[in-house]
Amino acid sequence: MGSRIGRQVSNYRMTSGILSLTNLGSDTPQLLTGLGFSCDTSTTAAGSASAVKKNPSPDFNEFCNHYIPSQLGAFVSAQIGSGSNQAVSGYSIGITYALGKYLRVLAGYSMIPSNEISPGFANAAAQYVAKNAPLFPGINPADLAGRTYGAFDGIETSGSPPAAGATPTSTIYYPGAITETHYRGGLVIGVALPINIYNLLGGNNKNSPTQ
Repeated sequence: MGSRIGRQVSNYRMTSGILSLTNLGSDTPQLLTGLGFSCDTSTTAAGSASAVKKNPSPDFNEFCNHYIPSQLGAFVSAQIGSGSNQAVSGYSIGITYALGKYLRVLAGYSMIPSNEISPGFANAAAQYVAKNAPLFPGINPADLAGRTYGAFDGIETSGSPPAAGATPTSTIYYPGAITETHYRGGLVIGVALPINIYNLLGGNNKNSPTQ
């Protein structure tokens, strides 16, 4: 599980023609599913310095024989969480540190796909709102043109042109793409509950006598 730390990203979801701002893991935790690698492939429990010094695993190299390096690891993961328009809400890579045999803290770099307002729609919306200000109380055309964070939350759009001579409404017509996808980076921190695939595959039983 982890949460993203970084600048606010204006990710929008379209529902029945209405844009809504969503959260992309900055406040709500996301599930991180992936692979991790660590120095220790033995059954030695993390958190015991004496165990590492007195009984080093035969799988250790010289670097991993030291206590602190023996607790380090690396991970790559896909993120799954609320607020994204896609099944996978991001990708992460980073390092882990063992607090116990079945608990690690993690920190890394995350890339998330974000559906942001397209420049063309931002300009068209700003011009339309400026011409029909009474229909949009509290909305600043300059914020729309500059794609300020959250500026388009609640804006109603349509790809169907209005009838000729029709009275302006609060629905903004735009024939092009309302949003476009960008990948934004940020720091991700969290905790991991690892499953040792090496042990599951019998890595620590390879020297056991045959029955």
